[in-house]
Formats: sequence, structure tokens, C-alpha cells
Amino acid sequence: MLNDKVFLKLNEKIVKLWLIAIALFVLMLAAGCAGQNHQTSPAESAQTTGKNDGQSQQNSVSPTTPATPSAPVATPAPKIETAPAATPAQKTETAPAAAPAPKTGAASESTPELTVDAAIKLMDEARDRNYKLLQKGGPCDDFNYINDEDGGYAFICAELNSKEKIQKYLEEAFTSPIADTIIGQLNLRKVDNKLAFSPLDWGSMYDWSGIKVTKTTKDGNKVTFLFKVGLLDASAETKTIEITFKYIDKSGWRVDTKPQHFL
Repeated sequence: MLNDKVFLKLNEKIVKLWLIAIALFVLMLAAGCAGQNHQTSPAESAQTTGKNDGQSQQNSVSPTTPATPSAPVATPAPKIETAPAATPAQKTETAPAAAPAPKTGAASESTPELTVDAAIKLMDEARDRNYKLLQKGGPCDDFNYINDEDGGYAFICAELNSKEKIQKYLEEAFTSPIADTIIGQLNLRKVDNKLAFSPLDWGSMYDWSGIKVTKTTKDGNKVTFLFKVGLLDASAETKTIEITFKYIDKSGWRVDTKPQHFL
């Protein structure tokens, strides 16, 4: 009987040990499964977060790449704008305003008419200036003729004591070429540091009181008159004198005929 009790107690201990071992084994299995579940969940979360990050990165990159539509704002648009403002339009505008148009109308529109009375008055003034300069040295009254071995001389008036002043004096009635011709007849020179000339004796045989115009010819800025003039000798026939007048810009009408033709 004692042996049976001992055997039963041993069996009970063995069963308890097996139960404990089975319980431990079950616990170990449960712990192992829990560990696997715990490990897989972070991986999945990592993958999901990775996917989300990838999508967010794709989403963040996608706005920047469309920004490259700077291509539409590229140079084509400015070129289209600058094309209308190019020079061709300006050239077409300036072409009508070229010089030929003003030149065609300048002679007829800007040249004033020279009346017969104005022409006769200007001719008288030109003749008077030529006479005073060649005989007296200008419009002064202190004329003094000095004889010498060179044929004699007199001094030019003080107000005309240079060639430039004489030129200006003559060009108030004559054109510049005619004024040059008259100055060339003076034989200008310096005597005692003064401007001297060789006086010339000029006279006229015409009677200018009965002058008449027989013909007028216009050519651009020039007008030519044919004057019929009587002579101081009443028995002599009248003469026809041709005198040309030229209009000078900013100066007016000037005699363009040498004075010896109408003295």
C-alpha cells in the first residue's frame, strides 16, 4: 500500500511537471506569436509611411515641374510684341516727308513777288552805292584825292575801312558775285596804315525819270526786266536795258547785273 501511495504521488508530480511544461510551452508559443505580430506592424507602418512619403514627395515635386511652363513666357511672346514696333512703320512715315516735296514748292511759294516800282527803287539804290564807292570811297563826304606816281589815290570812308565792311555795304543792294566784281575795280591797298583805293569817274547818259518796263521774265528765284530808258540827249533814240534781280533767302531781292549796264 505504501508503494501505491508513493507511486501515485510520483505520478501526480510527473503530471504537474508535464502540465507546467505544457503551460510554459504554450506561454512561449504565445509570446513568440505576439513578438512576430509586434515586429510586422512597424514594418507595415514603415512601408505605409514610406508610400505616403513617396506620394507626398511626388506631390511636392509635381508642382515645381509644371512651373517650368516658363516656356510659354519665353522669348516668342516678346518677339511678337516688338514686331509691330519695328522700324518699317517709321520708314514708311518718313518717306512722304522727304526733301523733294519742299524743293518743288520752294521757288514758287517762298519767293515773294518783285513789283516794278520795287525793282526800279532797288536799281536806283544799287547804282547810287556803286557810284559813291568808286568815286568817293563810300557814303562819306570827306573825300580827298592824293596824286602820286602810281596815278593817285583816296582813302576809303572810315565806316568801310575793311574789305569785309565794303562787301556788306554792297551786298545790301547787289548779289555777292556782283559785289566781288565791284570790289575788284577799287584796287584796294594800304597807305599810311589806312585803306586806300583808286577813284574812278563814273557818269550816266540815261534819263531815268521816264523809265518804262516792256517785258518781265521769271525763272525760279530770279526776275528779269526789260526797261526802256530815254537818253539825256533828247534827239537820241531810247535804249532797252536788261536787268536781272535775284531773291536771296533771309535777305530779299538783290540786283544781279553789273552796274555798268545801267549807269
